[in-house]
Amino acid sequence: MNLHRERLRRITPYALVSVAGLFLLRTAMQIDYQERAGTLGPDFWPKLVIALLLIVCAAEILRILFADNPDAESGILENIAGNAQSDPAETLTEPAASRPGLLIAGMAATLAYVALVATTGFVITTAVYLAAFLTIGGYRKRGTIAALSIGGSLLLMFIFMKLVYVSLPIGSGPFAEITIFLMKIMGIR
Repeated sequence: MNLHRERLRRITPYALVSVAGLFLLRTAMQIDYQERAGTLGPDFWPKLVIALLLIVCAAEILRILFADNPDAESGILENIAGNAQSDPAETLTEPAASRPGLLIAGMAATLAYVALVATTGFVITTAVYLAAFLTIGGYRKRGTIAALSIGGSLLLMFIFMKLVYVSLPIGSGPFAEITIFLMKIMGIR
């Protein structure tokens, strides 16, 4: 009986979020707009996010209800695939060492991003920011850092500007010219 009560306690937040999600989905279904051929409407992204929220909540509720050990700190995919380790002692690791210098460097990079994004534009500032975070985090392969930073920045620009229709800072002077050139290449108007 105690195990059932504990499981019920643990699914309660997911159930509440699911109820709120259903309410928000009902509200999103009532978004009225003029459809344009070949474009996503303003209702697409809210509906997608809410649907993903509901899927995650349902998966967690099912995991808690049907897992042999609901207290195990394994992820949803591990439980579905049956790859969860059977010995909890194998998953124990020592806590990571505290590194306040890395925290301060990350905060400084974030502040620099905020201060520079209007001048240097989203795509360039984001590429430098991603490279800085990978370096601060201890990754040392320069080619991979460059590929991830540039590719990630361009992917984010494409998603936000082409798919979601969010206006991002293009920068000023030569930075704006670079951003506009990249937008033309990627078919962003």
